[in-house]
Amino acid sequence: MNRFREAVSGGNKVVRSKDPSVIDGFSSVQAVRHAGRSSNGPRTRPSRTTLPATTAKPDEKKNTVGKLASRIGHTVIPVKYEIVCYECAYTFTLTGRLQDTICPKCHALLDGSDHTIDREWTGTIKTIGTIELKPEGALKGGEFIARNVIIAGHAEEGIIQAYQRLELCAGATFDVARIRMKDLVIRKDGKFTITSKFTCRNLEVEGELKAKVFIEGIVRIRRGGFLRGEVYTPHLVVEEGGGLWAKVVVDSDESSVVRMNRGSKAAPILREEKQWQSSMAWDGA
Repeated sequence: MNRFREAVSGGNKVVRSKDPSVIDGFSSVQAVRHAGRSSNGPRTRPSRTTLPATTAKPDEKKNTVGKLASRIGHTVIPVKYEIVCYECAYTFTLTGRLQDTICPKCHALLDGSDHTIDREWTGTIKTIGTIELKPEGALKGGEFIARNVIIAGHAEEGIIQAYQRLELCAGATFDVARIRMKDLVIRKDGKFTITSKFTCRNLEVEGELKAKVFIEGIVRIRRGGFLRGEVYTPHLVVEEGGGLWAKVVVDSDESSVVRMNRGSKAAPILREEKQWQSSMAWDGA
C-alpha cells in the first residue's frame, strides 16, 4: 500500500507521507517555520549568565594580573636561624621569629630574648638571642653565653661564648683567652691589638686590627678598615678603601688553615708582607 502522496511546492514535486506516525523532511521544515511564527510557541532569548572573562575589559584584565603579580612579589620567605643549644651544644635550625624554643635533643627550654647590660654584672646569662654590653657596663666574673655578643664595655674579667658572631666596638676591653666565637666583627672606630694568635670562621674588619689570625672562611676588610699582622685564610676580600699590611697566606683548602694553626708543616702559597690600599675587591680563592 502506498503511504506517500505527491504535493507541489514551488513548482517541485514533494512526497508527503500519508501515515501520521511518519514525518517526512518537508513536514519537519514547515513545522519549524510555523513554530517560529506562532505567538503561543516557545521563544528563545539570550542567556543572562556570562563568563567574567568574556565581559572583562582589557584594562580590567591588566589590573587583575597586576594585583596577582604584586601579591607574588611581596611573598616573604621565613628567616632561618642556626641555633646552638647552650645546654648540650646540639645545632639545629629555627624557622621564623627568633623566640623561646625547645632543644630537639635534650629538650631544654632555650631563652630567645635579647639582653642589654649597662651596669656592673656578675651573673651568668644564657640565651639564643643577643647580649649587648654597653660602654658603661662591665662583666665582673660572670659569663655571657649567647648566639651573638656585642661588647662596647669592660669584659676582661668575664667569660664570653658567642655561638655565632662576636662584635667588638670602640672602647671594648677583653681577654682573648676567655673568649670563644665563630665569627668576629671589628666595628667602625674600634682599634685592637691581639698579641696571641686566634682562630675563627669568618673575620670582618671595619675598624683596625693588629693580630695573627687563622680564618677558616673569609677575611673581609671593609671600606675604612685596616688589618695588620699575619693572615692565614682560604679567602681574602679587600673592598675599595680598605687597607692591609700583613704577611698573607692564602690556601683554598680550609683544612690547610687548620693544620697551620696546629703547627703542622704545610706548604701554602706565601705572599710577601706589604701594604695594600685597595681600589678593588680581591678574592684570594
